[in-house]
Amino acid sequence: MMLKKNFLWALHLFIILLSGCSKKSVVSSSNSEYKEDLSSVRPRFDYVEPTVTERAAPVSTPKTSTAPKGNVDKPLYVNKRLETVLDTLAKHNKSIRYANGFRIQIYVGNVRQEADDAKSYVYQAFPDLNPYVSYTQPTYRVKVGDFMYRTDAEQYLELIRERYSSAVILADRVDIKRSLLVNPTAESN
Repeated sequence: MMLKKNFLWALHLFIILLSGCSKKSVVSSSNSEYKEDLSSVRPRFDYVEPTVTERAAPVSTPKTSTAPKGNVDKPLYVNKRLETVLDTLAKHNKSIRYANGFRIQIYVGNVRQEADDAKSYVYQAFPDLNPYVSYTQPTYRVKVGDFMYRTDAEQYLELIRERYSSAVILADRVDIKRSLLVNPTAESN
């Protein structure tokens, strides 16, 4: 039985090796050339020569302006429409009050007096920054500033960390008008 299995395995192995070593015929692409007539399926276009119609010469009459009257009105019409569109866009942009920006969180804790102290410190040391105190039971959070760019917030963060070492920069919705008032190069007193 064992001899029969070994013989079958050897036979299978021999057939696989023999088929792997056999010469295969490969069609050479250099000898064969592709030829097919595709003219029946190609689209056909008939060229039509454009005709030029000559206009009659206008009767010479004295003109007071050099530009035709019909062409003058159209640019003004386009300009008026453009002005109204630009005005509506400007009104829309002015109505946007908040944008994505950054604030520095200087205090997180359960003691209201410490939150008020942090707020008063910001008023005294950084008058151009606005402190925001929020309360979510039982935690007070004091965030400072309206920064449009993280780099501006990082400049103030170094100064604030002298007093509040746990201060961090957080992404937040900021007031655009107040963010324009922040001077990132200002130093503390």
